[in-house]
Amino acid sequence: MTRGGAVAAATLAVFFYAARSSGADTEELHIGDGTILIEFDSAPSVPLRKLILNWVTSSAHAVTVYYQKFPVSRVHIGLHFFEGQGTRSGHTNGWSGANIRINVGTQSGASDFAKDWMMTHEMVHLAFPSVPDAQHWFEEGSATYVEPIARARAGDLTPEKVWSDLVDGLPQGLPESDDRGLDFTPTWGRTYWGGALFCLVADIEIRKRTGNTKGLEDALRAILIAGGTIESDWPLLKAFRIGDDAIGVPVLTQLYEKMKASPSPVDLKALWKELGVERYAGRMKFNDSAPLAAIRRAITKRLDKTTP
Repeated sequence: MTRGGAVAAATLAVFFYAARSSGADTEELHIGDGTILIEFDSAPSVPLRKLILNWVTSSAHAVTVYYQKFPVSRVHIGLHFFEGQGTRSGHTNGWSGANIRINVGTQSGASDFAKDWMMTHEMVHLAFPSVPDAQHWFEEGSATYVEPIARARAGDLTPEKVWSDLVDGLPQGLPESDDRGLDFTPTWGRTYWGGALFCLVADIEIRKRTGNTKGLEDALRAILIAGGTIESDWPLLKAFRIGDDAIGVPVLTQLYEKMKASPSPVDLKALWKELGVERYAGRMKFNDSAPLAAIRRAITKRLDKTTP
């Protein structure tokens, strides 16, 4: 573990034990001060149960590395099974405590869980308040952006995979001809990838203005520490002002004013060149002589070399 954002090994220690009450089949995990109650809608096989516990643990570990704590004191995860492989239909809410619902295939194997992004994505939602519908793009966009970075920092994804997926995905978030800004264009692309693009631009700008000593994670951690979890309802500007105060520069509020009601296109081709992100013959390559190469490395640098 390295840097000021390192998480104490004790915080990342995860323990689990079986708990069954009222006829429900449940498992309880602990990571730091957080408790994760997993409830199965039917009893999985012993091998599948083990894979699921490892999957949830790894996702919680990645989120804890990124935020320096598990976002909530307690979350209930409802697992519903379907015939097949992989995961489907993740959803998170904080209406009566933090809850995640997700569907899992009964034929899922280790490789299905290793490549899954959905559980980490849903756990990132735990670390930000519910905001008005017009700003739903930040809830989904931040989860889309933070999820792979959290997994890279925990050692579950390579930087090459993270940047390759961003190169492929972010063009879907660019404004089209009829775009009216993020608050007024609730399409799928602008909600998920447009929100992720906002986060990438904010992350880079924070690092530029702070000499690469702070990043988006510092703003998001401050929002979380101030009580901004899925169980709270906040205006987006309240969260952004807390984040800006923590990093010492008004990046989030200024970028929001710029992008909320106007298209504000981003030249991704130029941005990739500045970051030193290049693809040749289908393979991701990094140019460490690029102007923003140090920022690129900082964003996806592995911070924790322990296993949960």
